[in-house]
Amino acid sequence: MVRCKICKVPLAGFLSNIGKAFFNIRRSEGDPEVCNKCANKKQEALTEGINPDDKTYQCQICSRAVHQQHALEHVKAEEYLIELIKKDHPEFRHKGPTCKECIEYYRKLIKNAEI
Repeated sequence: MVRCKICKVPLAGFLSNIGKAFFNIRRSEGDPEVCNKCANKKQEALTEGINPDDKTYQCQICSRAVHQQHALEHVKAEEYLIELIKKDHPEFRHKGPTCKECIEYYRKLIKNAEI
């Protein structure tokens, strides 16, 4: 069975007929390996200046989108931040609630190279 290489929806066979009938999903005219919905999303991203092929993930600590190319640096910076906080406040638990102002205070110290 031929499927969209992005979302894995069937593009050929019996199940593709259901997708065509109910969701208007079919092969893209520009790229026959993807469906028309994924091709449209990719085109929209390109017009907004976003490269849809970039691999990003959401950081569990700060919730920012981080490019895979910078992942190691980001993780190390966040680990350093947590260690700084634990140094001043040994009772700090990473998974517990934390005041955003306090986290930003330590980030600012690191950014300004005071630490």
